Amino acid sequence: MRAFFWDIAYTLRPQQWVKNLLVLAPPFFGGALFTNESMFIKMFFAFVGFSLASSTAYIVNDISDIEHDRLHPQKRLRPLSSGRINIFTGVILGFITLALSLSASYKIGLNFLIITLAYLTLSLAYSFYLQKIEIIDVFCIAIGFVLRIEAGGIASGIEVSNWLLLTTFLLSLLLAFGKRRHELVLHHNPENTFREVLSRYNTNFLDTTLSIFATTAIVTYAIYTVEIESRIFLLTVPFAIYGVLRYMYLVQTDTRGDPTESLFKDRPLLFSVLVWFLITTAVIYFKDISGLLK
Repeated sequence: MRAFFWDIAYTLRPQQWVKNLLVLAPPFFGGALFTNESMFIKMFFAFVGFSLASSTAYIVNDISDIEHDRLHPQKRLRPLSSGRINIFTGVILGFITLALSLSASYKIGLNFLIITLAYLTLSLAYSFYLQKIEIIDVFCIAIGFVLRIEAGGIASGIEVSNWLLLTTFLLSLLLAFGKRRHELVLHHNPENTFREVLSRYNTNFLDTTLSIFATTAIVTYAIYTVEIESRIFLLTVPFAIYGVLRYMYLVQTDTRGDPTESLFKDRPLLFSVLVWFLITTAVIYFKDISGLLK
């Protein structure tokens, strides 16, 4: 019985919920996340609601890709593809997470519910068709990250900077194309059909896209730091640049491809993210300190 519940938990992919922390970005950058208790509680439920929506999307994707996943060296071990959880149980679990997500989203507000529905619609379209179309598959992933930011802005009532939205979109493209490159190099085999779209990519094209989106993401983020109008915030730019370059290094040396795994397993990348976070927090929430260099 314990193993069954572990399989249920794994199917929900809680380790991927870290991506939904983007929902907290608008109040965090707006200086309201840690200074307003009611805001923090509201955003916590927004995070949970969107995380349940993403779990629903993962379940649908696992069911729709079950035959392909059984050919994948790692994905074949997942509860659904391995048969430890049957499809009927997966469908029931998906309906439960969907109902909880929509209920939480509706309580936060109608506009938040609309964003959640848009994310779920995009996820369904991706699972059943769009993931098979080169380039479009990656754009769907990036748009999903932008919707998370928009959801956070709607829930908190804080307007999101256009430069922050653009940076999020470009970084998401960088991470997604990097993951595609990793998968292509690590699992490239004409007989493998676990991800059909990989056969239409090549490393030269993916290396070019990595260079394009790494450069543009760094530029848009630098412009965003200027928009903040605090000189100390410019100190975050070198760490952001290092983080981007470190990720590209990891992908192109075939050590890691998943951005979440890289974040928690690669110490230099984790260090750069932590320093970036600490400086950003100081600038936003300790204005007396940041004002010294303004």
